Order: sequence, then C-alpha cells, then structure tokens
Amino acid sequence: MTASTRRSQAEDNEIVSSGTPAGEGEGACGARIKRPVLFYVQPLIARYRIEVIESLNRLFSVKVFACSEGVEASGFSRERPDCDEFVETHIAGLPSRRIRMQKRVLSRIVLERPDAVLIFADVRYLSLWFALVAGRMVRVPVLIHGQGLYRHRSAGLLRTACYRLAVALAVRYVCYTEASRRSLIDIGCPVAKLVVANNSLTVSCGVEPAIKTGTENGILFIGRLREGSEIEPLIDVVGQLHGEGSDITLHVIGDGEHGERLKRKYGDRSYVIWYGAVFDDNAIAAISLRCRVGCYPGSAGLSVVHMFALSLPPIVHDHLPLHMGPEPGYIEDGRTGFFFSRDGGTDALAATLRRIWALPPEAMRATATAAHAVYGQLNSPTLGHQLAEIVEAALHA
Repeated sequence: MTASTRRSQAEDNEIVSSGTPAGEGEGACGARIKRPVLFYVQPLIARYRIEVIESLNRLFSVKVFACSEGVEASGFSRERPDCDEFVETHIAGLPSRRIRMQKRVLSRIVLERPDAVLIFADVRYLSLWFALVAGRMVRVPVLIHGQGLYRHRSAGLLRTACYRLAVALAVRYVCYTEASRRSLIDIGCPVAKLVVANNSLTVSCGVEPAIKTGTENGILFIGRLREGSEIEPLIDVVGQLHGEGSDITLHVIGDGEHGERLKRKYGDRSYVIWYGAVFDDNAIAAISLRCRVGCYPGSAGLSVVHMFALSLPPIVHDHLPLHMGPEPGYIEDGRTGFFFSRDGGTDALAATLRRIWALPPEAMRATATAAHAVYGQLNSPTLGHQLAEIVEAALHA
C-alpha cells in the first residue's frame, strides 16, 4: 500500500465525531474532527449486537468483520449493520476441527493499522492470536471481549496458559460478567487489564410488568433450537402437567438446526404452539403477553435477558457452569426467576412448574416486576455504551 493510498483512506474516514459527514460542522479554522478507526470482529452479527455497533458508531469509524454464510440455518437473522464498512469474512476449520481461522482480519490490521481492534475472545481461533501479536508489532491496541473461564472450575495448565497469554497481549479483557472477571483473576491475570461490561441485549418493544396478571397460562421458550436447548424434556413436562389438568401451554419462538425435526415430531401436540424464527420485537412482545414465565431448560445465555425485558421470570437449571453463557447468573431464585435442579431432570422441572402455577397472582406479579427491573439495570447504560467507553478509555490510557 502506497503512502498516497494510506492518506486517501485517512481522508475518507474524516468525519465529525457526532456523526456529521466530513466537511460539515467544521471549526472556526475549517479543521475537521477525525474519528478513530475501530475494527469490530465477530464470528457473526446477531441481531442483539446491532445496538453495540450503533453505540460504537457514535465515537468511532467502525469497520465490522463477520461471517454471514449459513447464519439462517443456525436460527439467526442475516444482519447488515450500519457502519463504515462491513467486511465479509470466511471462517475456516483446520483439520483438528476445534481450531478455526477467520480470514481477512490479520491482513487488514497490518495494512490499515486501525486505531483499535475489539475482537471476540475465543482462544480456539488462530485469527485472535494473530490479531493480538500483530497489534503488538504494529502498535495497534487490541481489546478482547469474552466469558473468561467461568465454566471451568479447574482450568487446567493449557487453558490457563492460553488465557494468561491472551490477557497479557491485549490492552484490555472485557468480561461478560463479574463471574467471568473472577475466573481470570483466579488464574493470575492482572486485575488492571480486566474490566466488566455486563453482557446484555436491548429490545425495541418490551413488556411493562404493570400489564401482567400473574394468571397467564403460557410458558415462553425463546432461542435457537440447537444442540443443548433441551426443549424436548420441556415439551414432555408441559404435556405431563397438561395431562394432570393444568391450564398450561408452551409457546416456542425460534428456529435452528433441530427446528424442522422438532416440529415434525411434536407438531400434533395441542399444548405446544410453534412460531418459528421471529425477529420483530413487537411480535415477540405480543406473543409473550400470553405467558406467565419464560423457560430455557438447557444451556441458556442471553435469552434470559430477553425474558427479563418481557417481564417474564426465567426458569433455568441450577448448574451455572454448564450454561452457554454466564447470563443465567443474573437470576435470583424466587425473586427474579426460578432455578430447577439439573440433576433432578424432568421431575425437578415439573416440580418447579407446579410450584409456580400454585403461586398467587400477586406473587407472580411481584416476581415479574423484579425481573423487568434487572433488564433496566443491565441496560443502564447499554452494553454498546459501556464497550464504547472502555475502548475510548483504552485509547487514552
């Protein structure tokens, strides 16, 4: 890349920090304000990450790196966020199958030398390690964003070494939750490099707890129909309670690799309503009005936060390290949601649902109010605003 090309790229990125195009909002001397260039690297752009990109856009010239290939088959919507550039990447699996490589990330860091890189912290990706090493070599600060080791009570020598090295090479490790941060402190990572931005999502249309009755007959499952969702035991339990005479219906929002098989197998169950993939927040909120609680019986993640937004106390299993993410740790059993014993299986889940269905309406309304309050706390400020402030602070450190 020639010097003139680099100068041209820099000029193309000159815009006023408020988002005004270059040439507008110039100062008294005609000087233009240049926003720092940020590479935001993700394996894919899920709908809940759009708010993050919008918030980053307010402070940075954002270039998003992600793979869109095949996302619909996994239950995601194909998103094209508003950013300065969307770089379509290919993710290749190496022969070991556990090691992956996201293309175009390393070359763009070396050639363009952005002001900062914010990248997901999956240590199985060679592209993460190349980005960290390249950042050191060309003096580009790299921040990594991830779950830490909360799922591993004993991290082991290799995993400990990987995470300690990743944190050492990064300027910051942004932890999903306080539990994620503690897990990294426990293996000796420097506290000064660890910062928490509680992992969350925002919805354009939620449900206020004041309109909940506490007598709704529905349970909402919302999420991808994937390995580990454990929706089949939930269907069986709802069928059991329905057979006992309980007024209970399961509403299923989501799709994924197991979607078609599940609909064929359980399509004749009158107590299960299938909606498929629904991405419109207004439509999801309308469906949720028929529900008293939400339930993700398998390895849950951000679906817990979505349930909070809908004033639905979530039901999840009690073995937190076996969840997909640390977000079920936001639940306080009996106050903002409910745990059932994972070891107890379907019997424990059925007992929890019977207990909830026996609660008086005022108790359920109080739990719904507490659940919705957690959503407000997690988004004050939003995840995107937190990440933008963390990146900005790292640039000025």
